[in-house]
Parts: sequence; C-alpha cells; structure tokens
Amino acid sequence: MAPTKTDLDSVIQEVRSAESHLRGADAESWATRLDRDHDRIEQALDWLLKNDPTSGLELALALPDYWHLRGRWAEGRDWLERFLTAISAPTPTLRCRAVSSISGLAFRLGENEKARQFGNEALEIARRLGDKPLIVGALTRLARVGLRDNNPRQTMILCREALALAEEAGDEELSLSPLHCLAEATRMDGDYDGARQLYHRSLDLNRKRGDELVIGVETSNLGAVELRFGNIDAAVRLWRESFALAHRTGNRYLLPYPVAGLGEAAAAKGDWNRAARLLGAASGLFKTSGAAMDPADVAAYEQAVAGARAGLSDAFARAWSLGESMSVDEIAAFI
Repeated sequence: MAPTKTDLDSVIQEVRSAESHLRGADAESWATRLDRDHDRIEQALDWLLKNDPTSGLELALALPDYWHLRGRWAEGRDWLERFLTAISAPTPTLRCRAVSSISGLAFRLGENEKARQFGNEALEIARRLGDKPLIVGALTRLARVGLRDNNPRQTMILCREALALAEEAGDEELSLSPLHCLAEATRMDGDYDGARQLYHRSLDLNRKRGDELVIGVETSNLGAVELRFGNIDAAVRLWRESFALAHRTGNRYLLPYPVAGLGEAAAAKGDWNRAARLLGAASGLFKTSGAAMDPADVAAYEQAVAGARAGLSDAFARAWSLGESMSVDEIAAFI
C-alpha cells in the first residue's frame, strides 16, 4: 500500500532528524526510534524508488550509519544500488556520496572488489569536485580495502593523506575514520607500540564524543594489542569491557570481536576447550551478522583456531559446535 503524503513526510522528517544523531552519545536511542519505524521507512523508500528516485536516494543517504549500527549492510547496499540504477543522471555530489556509501557497506560484507570499484569511483569524483570531506571519505574506503588486500603500507599512505586533509579542514570528526584505519594498518604491519598509541588517541577522541560503538571497537582492538605484548590479563579485561558494551547495545558488528579475543586469550593460556568454545561462538556471531572479519584480526584468530584444533584433536569439533550454537546471553554467562 502506498504511503499517504502525511506518512511520507513524517518518515522523511524522522530519518532526517535521526541522521545527525546516529554517531555519538545518542546513537543507540535514535537507532531504536528508527527500528520502530523500519517498516514505514521501507515503504517510503519503495514508493520513492518508483516515483521520485532522486529524493529516495537522498533519503537513503541519511541511513548508512543506521545500517552499520544494526548490521543491515546488505539491505543498505541493495537500496543504494537500486536507486542509482533508477536515476539516469544524478548530480556528481549525489553519485559520489552514494558510491562511497556502497563501498563501505560492501567492505563490511566482504565484497572487496565491489568496495574497491565504488571506492575508486568515489575518489575520482570527489577529487574532481575538490570536496575535502568526500575525498577523505573515499580515501578511507580504499584504505580499508588495502587492509583486506594485506597491504598495510598502502593503507597508511591513504590514511595519512586523509588525515592531512581533515587537519587542513579543521575538522576533528573528519579525522576519526582515517585515524582508526591507520591504527589498524599499524597493527597489521607489526608496530604494536605505534598501534597502541593510535588506538588510545582514537579512543580518547571518541570518548569525548560519547560514541559507544567506536569506544567498544577500539577497546577490543587494544585487547588485541595487549595480547601481542603478552599481557593476557589486561587483554581479557579490555575484551570483557568491550563485550559488555556490545551486549548491552546489541551491536551485531561489534559482538564477535571481544568473543574472538577472549578465545585467543584462552588459547594463549593453553585452555583449549574454552578457546574452541569461544572461537566457535565468534564464528557463529559472524555467520549470524553476515559480516566479514576485519583484516587486522584474521591472523590472530586463525592462529588460535589452529592451536585449539591441535590441542583438542578429535574433541575440537564438539567444543567448536557447542560454541557456535550459543546464544548471546549464553556467551555472556560463559565468559
């Protein structure tokens, strides 16, 4: 059923009101409001796709932060691609924003070539426009692709260019994503002390903003660094802190990482059964969300899985299966 003009205007107003609040201290409460209106938002997008795709794309471009918060990456990617197909000649700025957002959503789904293709297009358009925020966004999209290509040095180059542009623009918020990616690349490159410093810098900035998702992400990343230094107890404390935040907010992106980390800590202690349960639980959470694991975390996770498999031998499959089938609440009780 087509929405009435009143319904359509109401949905547009709700989404636009939420857009600026979907990062920072109020993100969860605003995302919850959009959860309640999800069906109405879908109806509005569907109507606009058929009747006014340009306005529909502008509305959809207010939603990527919501899609990321709720793990609706495929939903968001599909809407943006459908709108682009329906519009014969979007303005360069509108197309740039759309393809950049598709790149970010595709990266989260593990669609690296799509992320690269759309990221390159976004960067080409943004440079032509001379739009610093769009250039920074596109550089950061491609920096993430470089991580999955196992090319941290290239990622560092892209991130440093993005950070320099953010500094020129005097926009601290614009620096946050490239700063995080630079920390990830530094960790992948084996400079754990440098990564620790960058993660702390990112954590401090995001605590100031009250961005719970990034606070949880960087807390988990610091756990990974501490484990590399052999500080198992410190790593466990950080991962439990990150998990508590992820559990409270129900964030599907964040949840698997501290669980995987706690499995890696158990493997470091030689507690193979616990390691297999937790590593399996993380695998189950990734399967549920549909997200691909972030590149900087893959090697340590795979090493811990191999250790647990060797340590348990025939008993590994059962322990893994028990972990993979655990609910989030069961995981919370287990850790």
